[in-house]
Amino acid sequence: TSLIEKYPPDMLSDLLNDYLENMIRIVFEHEGTIDRIVGDAVVAIFSAPVVQPDHAARALACALKMDAFSKVCSRRQQEQGIPLGRTRIGVNTGTVLIGNFGGQTMLDYRALGDAINTAARLETINAQLGTHICVSAHTVAQCAGFVGRPAGRLVLKGKTEVVASFEPLSMEEAASARTADYLAAYALMEAEIPEAKEAFRTLAAQYPEDPLAGYHAKRLAAGATGSRVVLEYK
Repeated sequence: TSLIEKYPPDMLSDLLNDYLENMIRIVFEHEGTIDRIVGDAVVAIFSAPVVQPDHAARALACALKMDAFSKVCSRRQQEQGIPLGRTRIGVNTGTVLIGNFGGQTMLDYRALGDAINTAARLETINAQLGTHICVSAHTVAQCAGFVGRPAGRLVLKGKTEVVASFEPLSMEEAASARTADYLAAYALMEAEIPEAKEAFRTLAAQYPEDPLAGYHAKRLAAGATGSRVVLEYK
């Protein structure tokens, strides 16, 4: 929104088309299907129309490749003075309704269902958590060797059931002291042990570059307990 307000349409058109072209290319590299493009957002689905037994792993790999590209793209644009922000990605796995929807005049092949809505919510929740990618436990359960850390047991806006979510990490990040400290603090929080508040306060002070640690430190300082997070807005 801020870019559209500030920069001329022809420049934004070239930037957006280049960004979308690369995102679409990454989806196709992982044999995904483009459900639709909404503004600057790309919605991709896997295991449709052709069944893919490893669809969850493909979706996760696709998300990681998208994240890597978006970071390079953002840095390149910022070096040119264009404040292109971060790309947020939500990944979820579930049963959905897939087919042609619309009317006699126009049909649109797409996926509909609660799993799609959850993926969309996970995408936006990154802005609150400070993460780039938020992956549901439904996807993680189907990705052998998943490397990451728990972000929280989220009750997403408009929903009642808890969705356990995770942030993917590189092997180097997973083996770091920061991740070990985070996991220790998270275990205290999940068990609703009072020391979790101090653990996350210390963690946030020690690793100010870790927004997820800061997020939990702030909510615990405000009186919250446990890893269950009820989100009041998208």
